[in-house]
Amino acid sequence: MKTAGVTGSQVRESPIDERFRLIAVKRYLKNVKEISVASGLSKWVFCCPFCSAMGRTEAKRNELKGELLWNALQNFCVFFCAKKGSPHCSGGGKTLEKFLSALEEELAEKYKRDRWHSGTTGEGHNCPAPKAIQQIHKSTKLTNVDFLTCLHLDD
Repeated sequence: MKTAGVTGSQVRESPIDERFRLIAVKRYLKNVKEISVASGLSKWVFCCPFCSAMGRTEAKRNELKGELLWNALQNFCVFFCAKKGSPHCSGGGKTLEKFLSALEEELAEKYKRDRWHSGTTGEGHNCPAPKAIQQIHKSTKLTNVDFLTCLHLDD
């Protein structure tokens, strides 16, 4: 787990984010390098999984244009691609959840499920609830508080 020095506090990558970031690195990313940046934070640079294959030469295909950066203000990783050569990597930064969704929908659903169980999805968070939870919630007439109480009683 990376510790990032932020004035007055220590910010840590959550165990869930770290686990899924490492899964993405192992399964989908090529030529990954961890780089320390100012303020003691880390960023991970790699060949963009969405647009690197479109390079005309081997050198272009191996350029490290994708990166995961730790956003200390909001306490989560953000994906950026400097090349922006694909719809999946253009349009600014993506949260880890959206990055995982673009890589593999099933992996993203597992991530959302883990985040949901830890209480860090939905309103006020950077990750929506898993699809199964959203569908159950839409089909019931319960308020949010009653709905969450019922689900936690079943655990």
